[in-house]
Amino acid sequence: MAKATPKNSKPKSLAPVPEDPTTDTDRPDFTLKSEEVTPDMLLAASKAAAAKKTKPAKAKAAPQTPATGEPQVLAYRHADRRKNNPEVGLVNEASDPEQAKTPWAYDPHLDPALQFDSARAGAEKLIEDALAGSDPAAMRNALEELRRMSAPYLQWTGKSERTSFEVDTVSLHVHERIDAMSILSAVSKRHIAQQNAIKREAAHASNTRATGQIGLKNSEPVPNHSQGFQPGLFEAPFESMPLRAAVDFYKHDRGWANRLVAGDSLLVMNSLLQKEGMAGQVQMIYIDPPYGIKYGSNFQPFTNKRDVKDRSDADLTQEPEMIKAFRDTWELGIHSYLTYLRDRLLLARDLLSETGSVFVQISDENLHRVRMVLDEIFGADNFVSIITYSTTGGFASATLSRTGDYILWYAKDVSNVKFNRIYIQKSQVDAVLDDYDQLEELSGLRRPLTQAEKRDPTRLNEIGRCFTDDNPTSQGEGVATDDFTMAGLTFHPGPSNHWKAPLPHGMRRIALSKRLIITPKNKLRYLRYFTDFDQRPVTNAWFDIAGAVQDRADPKVYVVQTSNKIIERCMLMTTDPGDLVLDPTCGSGTTAYVAEKWGRRWITCDTSRVAITLAKQRLMTASFDYYALRYPHEGLKGGFIYKTVPHVTLKSIANNPEIDAIYERLHPGIDAALAGLNTALNASFAAGPPANAFTVTEGARKGQKLALGKKGVALLEWEVPFDYPADWPADRTLPEGNTEANTVAAHGAVTGPMVDAFKAFHTTRQKMQAEMDRSIAAQADNETLYDQPEKTRNKLRVSGPFTVEAVPFPTVLSLEEHSTHIPRGLEANSANSSALADMSVARSGNTSRQHTWRDELLKAGIRGKGGQMLKFAELEVLPGTTCLHASGHLDTGERVVISFGPEHGALEQRQVEHALGEAADLFPRPKMIVFCAFAFDPEAAKDIDALKGITALKAQMNTDLLTEDLKKASSKSTTNQSFWLMGQPDVHLTALPGGLWQVEVNGFDYFDTAKGELVSGGKTKIAAWSLDTDYDGRSLFPHQFFFPMAGKDEGWMKLKKDIRAELDEDLLKHFVGTVSLPFEAGANATVAVKIVDDRGIESLKVMKLTAPTVPT
Repeated sequence: MAKATPKNSKPKSLAPVPEDPTTDTDRPDFTLKSEEVTPDMLLAASKAAAAKKTKPAKAKAAPQTPATGEPQVLAYRHADRRKNNPEVGLVNEASDPEQAKTPWAYDPHLDPALQFDSARAGAEKLIEDALAGSDPAAMRNALEELRRMSAPYLQWTGKSERTSFEVDTVSLHVHERIDAMSILSAVSKRHIAQQNAIKREAAHASNTRATGQIGLKNSEPVPNHSQGFQPGLFEAPFESMPLRAAVDFYKHDRGWANRLVAGDSLLVMNSLLQKEGMAGQVQMIYIDPPYGIKYGSNFQPFTNKRDVKDRSDADLTQEPEMIKAFRDTWELGIHSYLTYLRDRLLLARDLLSETGSVFVQISDENLHRVRMVLDEIFGADNFVSIITYSTTGGFASATLSRTGDYILWYAKDVSNVKFNRIYIQKSQVDAVLDDYDQLEELSGLRRPLTQAEKRDPTRLNEIGRCFTDDNPTSQGEGVATDDFTMAGLTFHPGPSNHWKAPLPHGMRRIALSKRLIITPKNKLRYLRYFTDFDQRPVTNAWFDIAGAVQDRADPKVYVVQTSNKIIERCMLMTTDPGDLVLDPTCGSGTTAYVAEKWGRRWITCDTSRVAITLAKQRLMTASFDYYALRYPHEGLKGGFIYKTVPHVTLKSIANNPEIDAIYERLHPGIDAALAGLNTALNASFAAGPPANAFTVTEGARKGQKLALGKKGVALLEWEVPFDYPADWPADRTLPEGNTEANTVAAHGAVTGPMVDAFKAFHTTRQKMQAEMDRSIAAQADNETLYDQPEKTRNKLRVSGPFTVEAVPFPTVLSLEEHSTHIPRGLEANSANSSALADMSVARSGNTSRQHTWRDELLKAGIRGKGGQMLKFAELEVLPGTTCLHASGHLDTGERVVISFGPEHGALEQRQVEHALGEAADLFPRPKMIVFCAFAFDPEAAKDIDALKGITALKAQMNTDLLTEDLKKASSKSTTNQSFWLMGQPDVHLTALPGGLWQVEVNGFDYFDTAKGELVSGGKTKIAAWSLDTDYDGRSLFPHQFFFPMAGKDEGWMKLKKDIRAELDEDLLKHFVGTVSLPFEAGANATVAVKIVDDRGIESLKVMKLTAPTVPT
């Protein structure tokens, strides 16, 4: 008879079981190898640490700066701090207890509510009429009408649906600490050379002692271990947090490391807010939710297969978390979708800083609906823009094809939003298209562009500069309304208008700088050169990035992968270096990748293990340019050194006092040169006027014919032509083959005294104009090009450190608790309260399907390798337990207990701990405990494998138990396919000569759903595996990382060539294999190997390094 445990009693400790039979005769002697962290242990660890300090430490070389010209491999480090959320190896019931759910309430003015057609009261009459007739078409129409009337739809007013929801408050457990720098330094050429030098030094010292030559110094200096490579963050002394502080979760700060989190975004954001106090700390949030209601096309089932088809059974995900994600998002169609978004946007709003922005990427299908949800959460007044961008190609349609998608941009507070304007450089072609259709030649002559020049404007900058003319007046009454005189003409701004520049100094400076022109109709216009500002600000139409999905260094790896350029532009507009960016829809990690590139901190999460695996590989193997810091002592917070360009405006010219000074200093020379030119003209034409009278083309005397040489007739400054007239006296030399004298206009083609005076005038005029232009450019406002920071050529950059974390799944309720569940609220008012209860329980992480699973387990048993079967004689509900859900006997007579994992998540360590505590109280003692789950947390699987004193098995559950209704063709589930035994990962540890060790992985078993049998995955199914050569039991810190599925230019080979030049490529190529590099035993004498298969399923194995027995 089973011994009942009181419902409120705590689970038994995992500490070693006492051996005294008189004190606990009913408890079996089985437990996990890992011990519970107790205060006594903390005290002991603290004393041990203190004692350790007294030991002589190994001397470490001080960091050295590489010699000039030698490249450095670096990663940006953020000075910010973060809370010490739990490392998974330190978590237990006492250190990280369960907490109450966090309630969230809406405060909407527009609320989507689930309603049903008020006309459904006529459904009865509709059925009667259809049955009374014999017309099949009428019957069909009646059925379609009934379906329409029963379908949910959105009512955007009222409060008939829930106005609040609850979220489990959980900690985010750190499973891995990834630092690419630490991994790559092991294959660095300089590091290897340093290690060899150290060994030579040690050998030399040993030989010296052996020969008695004491006191000799080695002439070869011991090189610095970290030369050329930045030390890893997780290896820094200040990051080795003492155990006492490490288990005091959330009470201490530690150095910032970016974060890749596996789990539901709602749980992740709630944890950031409630557990870590990060409200108001995020500068930008980018959300790329599924666009439509298609199932398969939004989820990638394998790491190496992007080509997935919607409603293809072969492409259905095998991840229970993703099945839940689909049901949460689309089970009730658009209503579920908007609720999914609304809940997450509500938490996102609280995470945003007051200057922060949120971007939601969406297609036209639901653009209007999602905008209304954003209006509800952020307020319509905080809408910033709808951004349209081009996709790589058109989406086929019966009417117009869709070639673009949209991004909705909202601010936390639009009046306070951070915004960096982004520019795109314009070309000469852009200039002509933007009405820069006039040209100022090098001589100063201004004219319209020819048709040939408009068709091909690419070489215009070689013969002059394009310009356009603009209105120098503005509408409305202003101060500058007086007349303005130029070139002998008087201009008025017009009725109810005013000059844009102040009078008299502003308009005068614009005129002196030759920025005012008079049109043929004697209208005054302001001249604007194309080179005044050859940039155009980015608008909300992003058609310039069409097709820019990925670059060659970062190819597409995920079925729904957003262009780097799109997220990059959003990030540059709304954040600065060091700001924090959050993406709750990680996918392939594009937002994190872009944030890493631009020196932003990042947090991203995803429900899919496949996505997390791909993102982790993509981030680890990324390499970037090193952008120079503006203030290196301030780090990234000081920003980068950006390229700037002058932005010449009418205002900047009008307010430039240097123009007056330049004019006063240089214009007397122009006056003198003009006087010399008029003197030469009078002398040349004294004997007789030229054949053709000179016609004035500018100013008050425009159109008049002047009799040059006549007494009192002289040219004014603006009347001097830019090209030497053909009928003016000169010694002419025609170019070879040219017989037309009047075509010789170039100054260099004519000589003589009068030509010299003409040249002297223009040389002096151009000198003053050049000074004016220089001053105008220098005094203009500078625009910062935030997408063009200065690159440091002798520094190479890889991704900075980041942690891989996971949301612990809530504990599964017992069958007994399900039966006593009391419906409340909407459930109590529903005719189908039991179904709603099931739905509610399932979405909270628990399951109400255990009765079905128990029956299937009893019927089908558990399949093992080679056709072996584990059959059950009977299975019944086990009363009084929480994590043990069934008890029974095998057909061979042994007693067995069953623990089912969550319906939509991985079985966690905590459930293993609870189940063991409950099993310890049972009588008679069970001989076997079987953990059945759709997925196993690798730490939980490791603990199950380490159990002693009881046979513990892991049984994988087939996701067909969850996806039957989602399949296109209903599969006929046969017995023996629902449960199968999981083995441990096949890992070999080998001791090598010289005290070195080596690891080889051979994969692990998996169940082939197509064949319906357990097969060995072998090495071909390993997507990635990592090796922690000094596992401390807290979390995995890989020192070697391998990608066996990587192609020729994938994995670590994606690193930039200049970084690979610093590495030993022969050793680097080992990182695509299944055999580790040789390594020395660490201080903990323990290694941990994590294997990830092509479905993203992880398996962890921990092994002690024990010295091999030497044969005598």
